[in-house]
Amino acid sequence: MKDDLCRIGIIDIGSNSIRLVIYDTTPAGGYKIIKECKYSARLSEKITRDGRLDRKDMETVVPVLRQFKEICDGFGVERVRAGATAAIRNAANSAEIISFLSEASDIPIEVISGHQEAYFGFLGVINAFNVEDGFVIDIGGGSTEITLFRARRYQHSISFPFGAVNTNIMFGHGGNWTGEQVHKLQAYVLGRLVEHDWLTTGEGLPLFGLGGTLRSLGKLDQKSNDYSLPNSHGYTLSSETIEQFMATLPALPLEKRKELDGLSKSRADIIVSGLIIFHTVYKYVGAVQAVISGEGLREGMLHDLLKPEQPVRDSALEFSLDTIIRFDIRTSKTHLDHIHKLARSLLSMLKIEGDTREIEMLVYVSIMLHRTGSNINYYQSKRHTRYWLMNSPIRGLTHRQLILCAMISSYSTKSRKQKLSTEHKDILLASDEEWIHKLGTLVQLSIALDSTEIGVVRGLEGHMQGNTLHMSLQGNSAILIGLEDIENALKAFRNVWGLKVKLDFPSNV
Repeated sequence: MKDDLCRIGIIDIGSNSIRLVIYDTTPAGGYKIIKECKYSARLSEKITRDGRLDRKDMETVVPVLRQFKEICDGFGVERVRAGATAAIRNAANSAEIISFLSEASDIPIEVISGHQEAYFGFLGVINAFNVEDGFVIDIGGGSTEITLFRARRYQHSISFPFGAVNTNIMFGHGGNWTGEQVHKLQAYVLGRLVEHDWLTTGEGLPLFGLGGTLRSLGKLDQKSNDYSLPNSHGYTLSSETIEQFMATLPALPLEKRKELDGLSKSRADIIVSGLIIFHTVYKYVGAVQAVISGEGLREGMLHDLLKPEQPVRDSALEFSLDTIIRFDIRTSKTHLDHIHKLARSLLSMLKIEGDTREIEMLVYVSIMLHRTGSNINYYQSKRHTRYWLMNSPIRGLTHRQLILCAMISSYSTKSRKQKLSTEHKDILLASDEEWIHKLGTLVQLSIALDSTEIGVVRGLEGHMQGNTLHMSLQGNSAILIGLEDIENALKAFRNVWGLKVKLDFPSNV
């Protein structure tokens, strides 16, 4: 591990499961997951009628925490933060539980309040999406948190003492539901929502969902539609899809639900209670779509630990790129910035029709990440770059934009003779095929102009005259190395853009 990295373990003692995630973190607050462990404890089910967790049930948690501590020690973790949420927070003997578990496991455990849980969930979401306004819902086993944010800033939140596990016990009769039971849970949730006026002030905003319920619904929808990019983070559930789930899942017997492709058997009983809570909130706040977040409470706890004074990033995309470059790219940021400067100059010479802001963003991301595949194999780096980006932790991009960046950054001279969008036609737009080729050749030409990585070409000047692009390369010395790369990239660029190009070289004209 590099000297400036700090290894941190976050333990989330939830109502349904207990998780340990180990992160390598940078001084700037970037992080990368290196290990995750999970134990299904279902503490909500062990709370007695008088609201207590008995000593015998506390003792079942101790070996789990001790083993988590051994794992942290084995991985050289320098700091551990452990938090307990709803099941322990709402227990009548909460203080006793925390004291016993902390002492028995030798891990200091803090009770995460409902307000903190909502806030940490918000931090996880806001630093994983480039979005200004929206709601966040976190459906756990024993609580549900809802947060409203505006202009990337936290506004309001509420924590309700009901979640997928305890409402399944209260209303679900072992995971099998009747129409009457569904209506009773809907009325129960609605009765709590109406107590908070601010929940109706964000009609039309997206609802970002955390927790196993939303991830499971996303996987079910992806499986049923043969979705071509099986990433949970950033997957969108439409209003129609959510209504379809409500019409089908509660009516299915538990044993039939266990057979659904995409739904784990351990969640088959509580998926319905979680869905009913989610659907009721979705309708009440007037959301227009639900977006699944792969980052939430644990990442929020980490953000708060690393940068408590400024935990919200201005741009999730920039934060994500900086982190990826720090961890995964073996080239200098100065070189990447120089290629981007050349690409911007090239873009400014062309008459671009379309969403110029998105086009500029796609070019920028593709250039910043085009070297990722060389970590696996330098000579087959483009193939590996495409796969890496398709399965990457880039935050701040839609699934469509992620695919486009993967195609553009891995573009080769052979690509111009292929139809590249076919595999992902369920996600991409019809017009995206042309843009993959145009931006792919532009990016590859920009890369070729600095193939030596020493800045022989300092900059570009040029203009369009009719169908001819007049371009002059600026530099103090002749281009000796990489001429063939430039010629090959220029040929593909001319063909795809349908242009003639008159290129002047420095010092060897």
